[in-house]
Amino acid sequence: MEKKANKPMTIKDVAERTGLSVYTVRYYAREGLLPSVQRDKNGVRIFTEIDLETIYIIECLKNCDMTIQEIKDYIQWNIEGDSTIDKRLALFQEKYNLIQEKIWRMQEIQDALQYKVWFYQTAKRAGTVDVHDRMKQEDIPLKMREIRARMKHAERVVNGRELLSKIAEQERSNQTKGEDNK
Repeated sequence: MEKKANKPMTIKDVAERTGLSVYTVRYYAREGLLPSVQRDKNGVRIFTEIDLETIYIIECLKNCDMTIQEIKDYIQWNIEGDSTIDKRLALFQEKYNLIQEKIWRMQEIQDALQYKVWFYQTAKRAGTVDVHDRMKQEDIPLKMREIRARMKHAERVVNGRELLSKIAEQERSNQTKGEDNK
């Protein structure tokens, strides 16, 4: 496999390729987040594909609510090498767990919104929200019944993952019982 030429880029090139402003790229370089950036004989920063990869990681880390200091620490640990693997792993594991929690919460929000869209679409067709009081359980789509049942447990969102695992365990138990009864 042929290796791509690592053509040097200016800060403007990097800004265009990443969608970041020149100011942001300059800030990252000035803060030491791009340690491999070199300067040419005129003092102009020269960026490489490696710097683009680093910028991608920086943006990912920022999007998972890492502080600039945490990102600096991570960059420094990379420079220090293998002796910091445990630190890097712990940092990423913590952020991964936080993102999983956010994804779960956003899924709960998305489901609640989906339910409300269905609720008001149904009400609009019937001309009244009272239509739901008269609906038979089997006339409500299964997914909407499931979402509504979860919405009755507001503590799911308040207490997060701990309650989620209890409910998931209970649902697995109920499914197993249902399969046993077949």
